[in-house]
Amino acid sequence: MKKFLKIMMWILISIVGIGGLGFGGCVGCAKLIGNSNSCAMFNIDNIELRAHIDIPAIESERCICILDREDESKTNYFKIRTDAVDIDRYVERNNFISANEADIDLSVFGRLSKIPEITPENIQRFYYNSGYNPGKGKRTHWLAIVDKNSGDLWVYMIYKEGQPENVVN
Repeated sequence: MKKFLKIMMWILISIVGIGGLGFGGCVGCAKLIGNSNSCAMFNIDNIELRAHIDIPAIESERCICILDREDESKTNYFKIRTDAVDIDRYVERNNFISANEADIDLSVFGRLSKIPEITPENIQRFYYNSGYNPGKGKRTHWLAIVDKNSGDLWVYMIYKEGQPENVVN
């Protein structure tokens, strides 16, 4: 009976230990991705964690990321694969709002070679998602703009302590 209890105890300790290591690994990985404010490593995952928007199937050759360590900001351009993604559903699922309803400061995308060009004639194609995520110890402010017709997606993020800058009025 004692041998049986010893075996059961070791099995239980092993299961709890493996579970603890797995959980610790997942938490560590999420922290690594959340703190990876670079364009090289975990760029899309970092945006998804901090801005709470999904970056769907994209054309990898049409991605641009510019990191400004001085401003603590990151500006991205993605081309969504409209053949693989239902843009209407994407906009709805990620809580994008029609650009008709806001005065958006597009100057934050000025570093990119391709910027959103919103005019009174095409404004109905553009949707935005903007927010402020205080997180644990890090504060993130973001602006994402998507063109429903072309699948162009721009994301601007600023990582700062304190209050965010207003990019949507």
